[in-house]
Formats: sequence, structure tokens, C-alpha cells
Amino acid sequence: MIDINVGILWDEHKITGELQGSFAAQWRTEPDGWINLDHLTGSFSAVAVETSYQQHWAIRLAETLNIKAAEGILETIRNVTSQYEMEILEAGRVWQTQDGEYDNRVWWPIILLDSLDDAEPSLIELRKISAVNPLGYEIISLDKAAPATRFMMTIGERPAEEMFELVVRPLSEDACFMLNDVPIGRGFHWERKQALSYRGELRLFQPEGRLLTAVNKLPLESYLESTVGSEMRSDLPKAFAQAQAIAARSTVMATVGRHHFSDGFDLCNDDHCQCYQGILREAETVANPVRQTAGQVLTWQGRVADARYAKCCGGVSEYYESVWGPQGPDCFHVKTCGDFPLPDLTDEDEARAFLLGSPPSYCNPAKYPYPKPWDDDQQFRWYGQYTPAELGRIIYKKTGVDVGSVRNLRIRRRGKSGRVLILSVEGSVQTLKLFGELHIRRALAESTTPSSFFIVDYEGGKIKITGGGWGHGVGLCQLGAVAMANQGKSLHDILAFYYPGAELKGS
Repeated sequence: MIDINVGILWDEHKITGELQGSFAAQWRTEPDGWINLDHLTGSFSAVAVETSYQQHWAIRLAETLNIKAAEGILETIRNVTSQYEMEILEAGRVWQTQDGEYDNRVWWPIILLDSLDDAEPSLIELRKISAVNPLGYEIISLDKAAPATRFMMTIGERPAEEMFELVVRPLSEDACFMLNDVPIGRGFHWERKQALSYRGELRLFQPEGRLLTAVNKLPLESYLESTVGSEMRSDLPKAFAQAQAIAARSTVMATVGRHHFSDGFDLCNDDHCQCYQGILREAETVANPVRQTAGQVLTWQGRVADARYAKCCGGVSEYYESVWGPQGPDCFHVKTCGDFPLPDLTDEDEARAFLLGSPPSYCNPAKYPYPKPWDDDQQFRWYGQYTPAELGRIIYKKTGVDVGSVRNLRIRRRGKSGRVLILSVEGSVQTLKLFGELHIRRALAESTTPSSFFIVDYEGGKIKITGGGWGHGVGLCQLGAVAMANQGKSLHDILAFYYPGAELKGS
């Protein structure tokens, strides 16, 4: 059985909740001493203790599938400059399953930073090295989160105690724990906080120099029974739910140890990894397809395929490398979400015609109506407009760079799917260059722009943006896959369409 650790809350001053049912508990009041207690129940409260710590930072230049590729990136930089101290980090995991071994390690070439203040100047200089793809650059912490600081803990009728770590395990199948104020949709316009209940173990700890973290440990298959319903509705076609379960299972196994390298858990509970809302999203209509596909994963060249997916591709999918940097599996293609030809969407006129048209895509609600409540959402095509001053204020808020009033959004590079990968924001004060579809999406809206597949017009003193799709557009298009299932396509049809070249394996 594969267990995973899901980060529910982190960097919190206070975490409160309730043990609903009976739990066994272990906690450490000393670095090497555990205390055991059975039949613990009731409300709990953990309060962080403020500490100071000098964190260590680096710029991750890329994520590569072999160490030779990582070495090649560093060698390219050494041939240009000797000013940086560089290393290679190994991330990811090797999985042992009943169907064999899957080596899902990756290698990160990194630039070490003396302090976080050095990050932005270093990024500017590194992006001048044209032989290195700048789209995979990311600032990362090198300090692995682990229990290191005593925090104050109260459970039930017990008096408050200082401890390094708390682990509680349910003593019956119906026991669960509830956490208050869990964020849903972090950084998006629908962000909210909600009390949510979870099965499995709860772990609370405070890393050095950070605040409190809450982690839910549970079997991968139990996690999937919730996350498939969290990602999409629970009343969707069986073939889609099965395809979504396999994609979600594959994505977890491919990304463990990568997305939250230093955070003390395998993956988070939100859109950054996969949406996971615990018991709230459990339903038999989801549980059955998950159980029917138990253990099944997509594979590619001895790895579990990183089977990414997004809500709506807008009519065409994108390469993995265009979103996350230099190396990605070959089971991702730029292709239309339907049986129609792919135009040259790197051309501005072609991109404009595609976005203003109505291609016969599986995710086009004019051709394949969306199920409720998504029929009221702008996902396939969306629109926004700003005054130049308003957009300038948003960009300053999101990036910390004051460009003044925005005069022009100049598209420097589009991916093969038409998504904007490099954008120059020309303002009355200065010009800001944005790299990567996610950074562009975050910079252009109070929450996040639905996608980076857009065109820009200037009318009546306003900057108008017309876009297509919701999300990064790599891999499975969820709304497209729903339409395929509604048209009678099978699980295998859906997976072969969105992940060509990947092989389905598992019991």
C-alpha cells in the first residue's frame, strides 16, 4: 500500500480543530522522547512560537530527467560566467510497486544565493544567457522542513503543553479529524476558508524559522477518492472519472518530492498540486471509478508519467516544456482538442482568428454544452478589460515592480498552442519582462488570469484582453474529456487522445 503526506496548512500562527472519534496519539516534548496516549478526543489548538532563522535560497534553473542534462545547463553558464556557485540537487522518488520499479527522480541545476535579496538581480543576469531556457527558473528554499521548534498544544481536557511534534492516528474507521479555516483556491478569485474533515493521520509540527504545519497521511487510493471529486463534480460520466483517477494517481507518483521539496510533505491540498477537500468530496460515484482503476498509472520510459491536466484547454493543448522548462515527457503534444487541423498559433493573426472563432473543440460549450454549474462560467473563451493605470497598479501589487500606467502589452513569444510565454509590459515608468505562463497569469489580474492564451486590444482608453482556456493547457482537458465520455468514448480512448505515447499499466 502506498501512503502519501498531504500538506493541509502551513506557515500558520495558529491551527485549531477537533478529533471526531477516538485517536491514539504520540508527541515529543523532548527531541528524542515520545509520549503515547490512547483514546484521545475533543477540540485541539496549536499555537506557534516565533523564532528567527537564516534560510538558504537558490535559483532552480530547470528540472531535468537525467543528471547529464542538468550538468549541461550548468556547463553552458560556466562558459559564459564564473560568478555563480552552482550545484545539482536530486528530487523525486523511486517507487517499488507490485508491477515493478518506477524511477521518478529528477535533477535540478541550481544557483546558490547568499540571500533572498540576490535573487532578482541574478535572475535578470541569467536570462541574458540566451542558450539557457529561462522558462523553468524558480526561487527555492534549500532548508528541509522538519520538527525543530517547540509549540504550545492543547487537546481536549489536557492542560497546554510544549511539544516538538504531534501525531494522531484514528482508532476506528469512522474516526476523522477536522481543521478550521482551511484555504481553498489559494491566490484565485474564489479563494475562501472552510472547516474540513479528513480521514487518516494528522501530524502537527513547527520547522525551524517557520510557523506551524498540518499534514494528513493517508493511503493514496483513499486520497484519490476525495481528490477526483474535489477536482471535478462527482456526477460526471464513468469513463471521465476513471481517466481523471488515473491521471491524478500518475501525477501524484510523478511529483512527490518535487513540488514541495522543502516543505515537509509530499504535495499540497490545493490547485498548486491537486485539489483535496477530504470527506466533503467523497462520493460513491467517484469512489467506484477510483477503485475500478486501483493501482493503474500512465507510464513513459520507465517512469510514472507526469500526467498533468487542466480544466479547459481552450481548443488546443501545450507542450510540457513550454510551461515548466527544458525537459518533459514526450507524451504531451500540441494538438487540437478535437478532430480539426492545428493552425500556426505562434502567428499573431492566426492566434487572433482562433480566439475570436468557434472551433469544434470538445471543450467548446457551443458544440458540447457544459454540465451545470459550469455552463455559466467563461472558460472556453473569457474577457477582461482595465484602464492603463488600473493594470499598472495590479502589476505593481503582484510583482513589486512599478511600471506606472501600462502603455502596451507586447507579446515576445508564443508557444505552439498560442499561449504567451514571454511578455513585455511597457509602462510610463519602466518596462517589465515576464517569463513563463504562470508568472504572466499571476501578474495580469487581482487573482490569476484564466490562461496565458490571449490577445490584446486597445479601445476607448481601455486595455482589453480576450483569452481562451482555463489553466496551463498541458495534458488532459477536463471539460474536453467530459464531452468525449458523453459522446461514448472509453477510458482508453480518452487517455490515448490526451497522452499519446503513454502506456497504461497496473493491476
